[in-house]
Amino acid sequence: MGANAQNTKLMQTLEEHGELKQRGFTAACGPTGAVVVDRWHHVRGVWHFHEGHYFWTPAGYTQPTFRTESLDGALDYTFSEISKT
Repeated sequence: MGANAQNTKLMQTLEEHGELKQRGFTAACGPTGAVVVDRWHHVRGVWHFHEGHYFWTPAGYTQPTFRTESLDGALDYTFSEISKT
C-alpha cells in the first residue's frame, strides 16, 4: 500500500473513533496527504507515512518526535499521548 493509502487508512480509523470525536478531536488529510490532527480547530500535529513508517510531528515543530512501523502504533500513540487533555 502506498503512502497516500496508509495516510487515508489512519485518518479514517481516527475519524471513526467515537471517544476522540467526543473530546473534540478530528483528523483530515491535508494538502500534502498527511493526516492533520486537531482539537476544536487547533492543530495538534501531523502524521505522515514514509518508507514503511508513520511519523508524528507536533504543531510548531519542524521534525518528527515519534516514529512507528505500524498503524496500531500510530493509533496507540494518538490515544495515549496526543489526545491527553
